[in-house]
Amino acid sequence: MAAEHVNDVVRAIDRERARLRRLLRSQTSTALAKRPPSGEWSIIENVRHLLFAEQLHLGRFLHGGFVWSPLGLTNRTGRAYVNVGARPTNNVDRVFEAWDDVHRSVRKAVRSADDDVQAALEGNLRHLTFHIRTIENLLPARNA
Repeated sequence: MAAEHVNDVVRAIDRERARLRRLLRSQTSTALAKRPPSGEWSIIENVRHLLFAEQLHLGRFLHGGFVWSPLGLTNRTGRAYVNVGARPTNNVDRVFEAWDDVHRSVRKAVRSADDDVQAALEGNLRHLTFHIRTIENLLPARNA
């Protein structure tokens, strides 16, 4: 039963990622990079953060470890995160390509159904859903 639940959560993550891609498909780079008046992250910064978050939440399950994506984004500091955000971009397709690479590896690695994997996947899904709601609220059509 636990393996089935893990697979369900992975599929839910896949659906949310696909939904996010559809939401952003028709957006311009300018719209993606525009920060809200509050100064919070732009849409592209939220997407870059989701790349980072998948590595943070699920990277420990990758056999042989991983290297932080320089396209990711975090507000965390410290030596461990020095390369995160080292290559800023407003190109959402480039971020999704890097995220796809991470996600493919994660999908293979989380086939086990132990409690750690399950909890990490559920946490990642909640985080992903939160940021997608944030992104939806930042979309120009919503603010017109």
